[in-house]
Amino acid sequence: MSKATRGYAQFIEIQRPPARVFSAFTSKEWLERWYAAEASVDPRKGGTLKVKLRDGSVRDAILDVFEQDRRLRLIYMPDPALPPLPKGPMVEDVLFDLKPGRTVVRILGAGVPGERDWDTYFLWLRQGWTYWLHSLKRTIEAEQPPAPPK
Repeated sequence: MSKATRGYAQFIEIQRPPARVFSAFTSKEWLERWYAAEASVDPRKGGTLKVKLRDGSVRDAILDVFEQDRRLRLIYMPDPALPPLPKGPMVEDVLFDLKPGRTVVRILGAGVPGERDWDTYFLWLRQGWTYWLHSLKRTIEAEQPPAPPK
């Protein structure tokens, strides 16, 4: 019997405007500074984002939603290194909210299978996003990222 899917939510406040923070998610150079050992990104609706993380794992997604400086939705491709997905795809929404003097970045993940075979991966994602978001904050607040495309 298949259990329900599960999700996760992480957020962080960054002392930079949304356009600068958004560019850190949509630029190969910035992704490789705070998130991945290798990255490729086609930043547009229907584009792709593929990263090879420092532990060797690969995350490969389609950009289903692309709202400049506001929102990204990533639909992840099945990973042959993981058990088969019993239900729909795994998804992450990345939201960028402007607050006075800062941007709140929210990661909302969904679709991780509830089966025991997925417990380790689910924990890895939750802990990973805690680490990655703090890495983003340190990196982007320490230096000025490139200006977003016009």
